[in-house]
Amino acid sequence: MQILHNAQLFIKNAICTPAKPNQLQENMLNKKFLTAILLSITTVASVASLRLQSKPHPVPPAECLQRGSIDSPAIIDSHQSSIRIEGWASDADEVKRIEVWANGKLLTIATPKIARPDVHRALPQCQVPATPGFSIMLSRGEISPRTNALELRAFGAAKSGFTLGQVPVNFLGPIGVLDIDEPIRADGKNLISGWAVSAHAPVKVKVFAFGKAMLTLPATNLRDDVAKVFPAWPLAKASGFEDVLPMQKLPRGRYRLRIVIDDEKGHSREIDGPEVINDLPVGKVLAQQDKLTGAKTIALRAWLGDEDGIRSAMVETETGIPLGALMLTAANQAPKAFPDARFKDRSWKNEPPMPKGGIYTLNLSSRAIPAGLQRIQVVVQDMIGNISKLPGPLVLDGNSGAKRSCAGEKLHVFYPGGTADFKRNFLQLQQLTDMAHGGCVEVGLRSRVEYLRATHGAKNDFKFDANFPERLRNRKNQEMTGESLNTLLNTASRFHAPLMITLDGGVWADAKFSAPDLDIVDMLEQDESAVQWNQFGKTEPDDALKGLAGSTHSPQLARMMSLNYYNRRFLDYKKRNLQAAAHQIVAFIKAHPATYVAVNLDPDQYINPWFYQTQWYDYNPDTLRQYREWLFHLGPYMDGGELASSRLGSAMTLAQANRLAKQAWKDISAVEPPRQSIDYSDQWQQLWTQFRRHLVAHHYALLAKWAKDAGLPSDRIFTSQTYIQPDVAVSINDVANGWNDQAGVSIEGAKPQDGHLGAILYGPASRDQGKPRSGSSLINNIRRVDPDWGVVEFHPATIAFPEKLPSHEESYATMQTVINGGAHFLSPMWGSFAGDRDLHPYDFKAYDVMEGSSFEYELVWWLRAMQDWPVGSLYYPFGNSLVKSSDGWATLGGTTLDSDFGALNLSSKSDRIEIMSPLWEMRYLNTPLELIIKGDWIPKTQLQGEITLDNGAKLSCAFHTPVASGKEARCTVPAAAKQKITQFKLTWKFPAQLVQANVSLDSIALVATNAAP
Repeated sequence: MQILHNAQLFIKNAICTPAKPNQLQENMLNKKFLTAILLSITTVASVASLRLQSKPHPVPPAECLQRGSIDSPAIIDSHQSSIRIEGWASDADEVKRIEVWANGKLLTIATPKIARPDVHRALPQCQVPATPGFSIMLSRGEISPRTNALELRAFGAAKSGFTLGQVPVNFLGPIGVLDIDEPIRADGKNLISGWAVSAHAPVKVKVFAFGKAMLTLPATNLRDDVAKVFPAWPLAKASGFEDVLPMQKLPRGRYRLRIVIDDEKGHSREIDGPEVINDLPVGKVLAQQDKLTGAKTIALRAWLGDEDGIRSAMVETETGIPLGALMLTAANQAPKAFPDARFKDRSWKNEPPMPKGGIYTLNLSSRAIPAGLQRIQVVVQDMIGNISKLPGPLVLDGNSGAKRSCAGEKLHVFYPGGTADFKRNFLQLQQLTDMAHGGCVEVGLRSRVEYLRATHGAKNDFKFDANFPERLRNRKNQEMTGESLNTLLNTASRFHAPLMITLDGGVWADAKFSAPDLDIVDMLEQDESAVQWNQFGKTEPDDALKGLAGSTHSPQLARMMSLNYYNRRFLDYKKRNLQAAAHQIVAFIKAHPATYVAVNLDPDQYINPWFYQTQWYDYNPDTLRQYREWLFHLGPYMDGGELASSRLGSAMTLAQANRLAKQAWKDISAVEPPRQSIDYSDQWQQLWTQFRRHLVAHHYALLAKWAKDAGLPSDRIFTSQTYIQPDVAVSINDVANGWNDQAGVSIEGAKPQDGHLGAILYGPASRDQGKPRSGSSLINNIRRVDPDWGVVEFHPATIAFPEKLPSHEESYATMQTVINGGAHFLSPMWGSFAGDRDLHPYDFKAYDVMEGSSFEYELVWWLRAMQDWPVGSLYYPFGNSLVKSSDGWATLGGTTLDSDFGALNLSSKSDRIEIMSPLWEMRYLNTPLELIIKGDWIPKTQLQGEITLDNGAKLSCAFHTPVASGKEARCTVPAAAKQKITQFKLTWKFPAQLVQANVSLDSIALVATNAAP
């Protein structure tokens, strides 16, 4: 240090010594040089001084540098839904982050922040940070299925880091999950539903019971939710599977199904399936009739069976009132020893194996049965305690059929039947008439006439035959659906019954079997140019969809006729035969003016929708020609043309078409609709969908016009369009978003100018459940389009679940929906018997079950209730002896509500009770309506009614005198021209001294007496 000090002094003196004039420039250069040297020496001295003054920093041992480990998992495989990677990391340069890499891609970053005392104990010589541990969560779907290993890297403040280790990845096996785990049982949905995906190949899902395959499903349904969770897996988007597992396929017993997910590349995985509950007693109960009115004695007989034996068989009402016990009259009997007139020619070889059982009987006196409408049932218990409830007949005491008059339009109810029913004098129609006919309800019949099939045959150019012979109705052990028209008309005349004739020239008319020698469609569809084509420019054979659920077994639906304007042979044949049938009907109406006769046309008029999400139609070349003409206002769409009123609003130019379709067509003849996967965000797709809706609407309009031109009044002509979902287009130009749109379905499209809208409703849609794309509900949309609409076919069961019978609550809600929705007639789907589910499962379809079902009870109960009220009335009975329901009414203020069987109990601790009706889109108030409230409340209560109109105005309901007697109150809803009633509010005001106010409501009716719709 002294040497440095001396050097500094020498240089300082040299710089500061004065110079001679001639030496000035030289000295200046020397001074600059010496100054730089001095600064350098000073700096070196300072650093040396600091080093001498501070303590030396220890160098970490080698074993403390770049240390760490991955604790778990040992390996990542496809069975793990989420992956947690835990470990620790330490270095001389403190670790700030942990990075996870796969295939050169950074997946995630984590910060060490977990205390690890085990690491501190193991490395006491190292200065390990306080929280060296880390825990990283990864979703399996974020890791590409091509990954072999994950690499973890640790980084400190410096850019360089070190590799902590690798976690092997094995995604060779497929993965999958069941969405539901509900047991497979009677009246269950019995869905096998979920998703399954493999790294490299599509997956099949196989369902096993006792080692035998029961169901095989491809996992190819669209699953956007799975794709979001598995963004790195290309096959995840189409990984869904779903189907119903029929009970009749399954062995008896109680067990779990085994589900195997197989990628058919040698990799599979097994998961637990749902439990099967198929060990309950089975059987069927019959009486001398399925419905009994005024019978003195009911002769019950039953076949009952169970592997463990039958302990007891007790008879009771469905409400639980005991009526007696069935007695065993023949032991060790197979089901075929139990005669049923409907199955007298049946071969039992195709039925599933059944346990041995016995035949039981009981003669039951009607005096033991409570008054009113009752269902008799048998409660069967086996030796280990399993219980089944088997339905018996519907019974009505003889004093319940009082005659009533009707102050307005009657509700027509059409029982659907067939030739076999007519031969038996139509017993079912008579029984329904005995139970439900009267007052404002009139029971009639409905049957089908296949006007393109019931012909004089090819030799006579397929002219319609009103006396189509019975011998030609059967072919290959299958019977035609329809009747001879004159047989049907004569039956209506014999029973003096209202008649609805389904004139069917649509897809169901030739669905049972092919008969090209008789059937015009079967003959024409041999010509490729007459049928609908798919997006690949191809057609399918008619039986390409065998096994599809429907009203017939394995219907032939795949080869549908094209509805285009240029399919002239089809349209000409159809017009000729439809009008021939209509002329016969008009002649009958003139001869029987007192009999109500109406027709409904071509059920399920569609652009082929049956190839769900795989094929879409109609790409028939003539249809494409018509599409271009619709777009560009050519041919029949030109000014003054036959179809000018239904063309696209403004004529399109070729430039506009190219811009919308993202094409470069040089000529209009080259313009085509989209053929790729359906994209509803594409305006070109939207236009194509609107055009197909136009095709369906125009065809219904043609049918109605032809019928009217043949002499049928417009108010007796109805269409027959199915609405399975509430989210259906109202107008032809509505934005498309789903399956109904591909079928060309719209509500306005089913309302022709020369007729009325006929709706087909099943499942949730029949209860107005679900969210529509416009309006407040499906039924309100239908009613707004056509206030005079009718229900040409309906059932509360869901077609997708053919073994699940609807409950009383579902059936009650369906009946209230269609009646309060203002339907002018009803035709329930009617076919099989609830008791056939066990003994004849291959003939059983829940969506056509009537006898023995909850639907039968609720249908009859509602029709009896509506005998007092004309069509268009609103009725809220708040349930019945088997249903609790608030019927959509809600409380206001401090009012509380409790639903009982057939009553609504209201209470409040204030001086008032307030309730509000559900929202309606009801009839116009061109004439007054009457509100009738039945229940129980203390006398002298003030009752107020407030009506809300669709323009927001409020009206008061003026109560008749005496005001609110405590049992019944009536008030008049005043007329309000061109306005509709949308909601009703009721208020009961009580004396202030009451501690608690109570009201028990039995029913509320808003009666449409002679009111205009």
